[in-house]
Amino acid sequence: MITIIRCFCLLLVLGLSTEVNASVFKCTATDGSVVFQGSPCITGDEAQIDMLFGEREAHEPMALLTGSWCELGTSKVLDGTVYRDETLSKTWVFAEHKMTQHIQQGQRQDTFNYNIRQQTGNFVIDHPAFGSGQVSWRVRRHTGQELVIAAYGNFTHLTAGECDVAVVRN
Repeated sequence: MITIIRCFCLLLVLGLSTEVNASVFKCTATDGSVVFQGSPCITGDEAQIDMLFGEREAHEPMALLTGSWCELGTSKVLDGTVYRDETLSKTWVFAEHKMTQHIQQGQRQDTFNYNIRQQTGNFVIDHPAFGSGQVSWRVRRHTGQELVIAAYGNFTHLTAGECDVAVVRN
C-alpha cells in the first residue's frame, strides 16, 4: 500500500511540474478581444504569462536567422565568460532551410552543409554527425551584431560577418 501511495505522489508531482512550466500567451485579436493560448501570438499585441508571477513584457518576435556569423566562442551561462579556441575559426552562414559552416584549423579548411528546419527562435539540424542525427538549437539573443545560440547545455556566441579566414570555395 505504501508503494502505491509513493507512486501516486510521484506521478502527481511530475504532472504538476509539467503544467507549471507551460507557456501561456495573452493575445489581443484584431477585433480587440483578448485570447489566451499556448503558442505565440501571430498578430496584434502579445504578452507571455508566467504561471507563477503574472505577465512578462511584450517583446518583438525574433527574425529567422540569415547571413554570415563568426563564432567568437562558447560559455556555460548566457552572460558568462566566453572561451575561444584560438586554433579554430568558424563562420556560420544561415539561409531559411540551410546552414553552412566554414571551419579553418591551421592549414586545414573544411566546409559543411546542413539542412535545417528553422522557426522563430530556434532551428533544428538533421545530420548524423550530431550524435543522434538531430540537434535543436535555441536562439537566446539575436541583434544586428550579436547572436547567441544554445545547445548541449552550452552557449555559442557569434558576431555578424565572416571570420577573417580564407574560405575555400568549391
